[in-house]
Parts: sequence; structure tokens; C-alpha cells
Amino acid sequence: MHELFLLFTFLLPSTAQPILVQQDNQVIDCQAEGRAVIVGNGTGTGIVVQNRTGVIIQNCTVKGFELGLLVADSSNVLVRNSDFSGNYVDDNSILDLGAWLPKGGMMFHSVTNSAIQNVTASNNVQGIQVVKGGGNTIRANNANRNRGWGIRLLESPGNRVEDNFANYNNRSCPEWGNDAGCESAGIVLVNSDNTIVIGNTANFSGDGIYQGNTPARASHNSAFYWNTLNDNVANGVEATFSHDNRFIGNELQRNNYAFWLGYASYALVSGNYTNGNRVMDCRAERSSNIVVQDNTFADCPK
Repeated sequence: MHELFLLFTFLLPSTAQPILVQQDNQVIDCQAEGRAVIVGNGTGTGIVVQNRTGVIIQNCTVKGFELGLLVADSSNVLVRNSDFSGNYVDDNSILDLGAWLPKGGMMFHSVTNSAIQNVTASNNVQGIQVVKGGGNTIRANNANRNRGWGIRLLESPGNRVEDNFANYNNRSCPEWGNDAGCESAGIVLVNSDNTIVIGNTANFSGDGIYQGNTPARASHNSAFYWNTLNDNVANGVEATFSHDNRFIGNELQRNNYAFWLGYASYALVSGNYTNGNRVMDCRAERSSNIVVQDNTFADCPK
């Protein structure tokens, strides 16, 4: 009920005259319509798509809102060639990975079989998020320099995250200090099983990829191929409490730990390149059935 109330409030008019998509199969081309840049007053949502199918959002720059774009309860939506930077941002507290946070660049909520492509979402609390949706592709986006998360999937199984840049997603908090991580990450998966994460770059963040952090929030049966995860405050990959994940062909340099696989099980860690990590290349405390082969490190001690 709380989520539905918040979604309803996003539909209310704003002094910045947000766009509300009125019909299925509609193309919203902000540049062609003479509204290439939509500037808010710090509240509301810039563009809202709800209960629609076949909608295309393109060539839009949306900034100054609490949320730049909301797509909800929809399918077969394409968002491309747009910029949702400079919306809600905060800092100086620890984020909750699994919390409802409908703020920042853009959000898919209960959206299926859709795509986000060639979107820039920077200088927000979070760039791109998918909540309770599946069958979506997040490809070739720039989710750099957010003060929390670049890309987050929450309760969203069966999606593909491919060829994105999610660098410099860091955060400060009183407990740990400036740019200390504070639960920030380039790419975050929470309760999002059967996800393919391939060819992304997530450097200079809290974690490169942060997957789970409690047994109830872990993501399973996912594949992490050929990602570049360097120079992060904490870990290149954290996959605590997860099972049946594959980590293949990734590059992880100059992190605290390259892999942190505490309490994980039935993981395959193969063909990864690590160098210069500050504490250890791989640690799998209280794990079971971790297969480690053909990496630049020989073992992943418990």
C-alpha cells in the first residue's frame, strides 16, 4: 500500500509540467516535440508511463525532479538515447540495499520485456533501477557518479545487464567517513535470481558488484561474465549467502577483496584476472562447494 501511494503521488501535476503518457504504442520524442530539456523544481516525476505497452521514450533530458522517469505496470517499453541526470541526490548516511527508494534517475516498477539503452543517469542518489520486473535488458548505459548505486535490481529475476558503465558510485556516511562506500556500488542485485551481468565496467565505487548482504536478500543462479571491477573501496564482487552463481572471465584489480563469497555455495569462479588487491584476491568464509579454477589466484580460503 505504501508503494502504491507513492506511485500515485508521482502522477500528480508538478509546476514543471511533467509528461504523462496517455496511450499504448506512443512515441515520446522530447527533442522532436520541442521539449528536449525538462527541468523540475525538486519534486514529482518528470515522465510517467503507467499501465501501458509498446511505449518508446527517446531524446529526453530530465533533471531537477525527485525521480526523472517512472515506468510502472507496463510491458514492451523502450527507453533510449536520454539523460536522467541531476535529479534527487543525498549523501552522508548508509543506504539500505533492499529498501524502497523511488528517487533518483529512473525506475522500472513491475515492468516486463522492456529495455533501457544508451541512457545517461548520473549525479543522482541512484541512476537506473528495476523493481519487481523481469525479462528486461539494461544495455550500454552510463550510470556513473551517483551517490549511491549506479544500477540496482530489486526483486527482479531474469534480467540482463550488459555493457554498461557504472563507475564512481560512492557514498559518504558518518559511521565510515567520506567516500567510504556506505553500501554503495556500481551494480546491485537484491533478490534478483537468474540474472546475466556481462561486459560491464564498475570501477571506483563502494563495491563493483554488490549481490545480496543477508540470506533473505541474496541472488542466485546468475552469471557474471567479463566485467571490469577495479579500484573499488570494498570488493570487486560481493556475493554473500548466494548459491549457484558463475563468475567467469572478470577483471578485478586494486580492490580490498576481489571476491568476497562469504556463506556462498556451489559457485564457479573461473578464468578471472586479479592484481594488486589490498587484502586478498578471494575469500569465501563459511562457504561450501566453491569451485576455483584457471584464475590468477589459486584458492579462495574459507
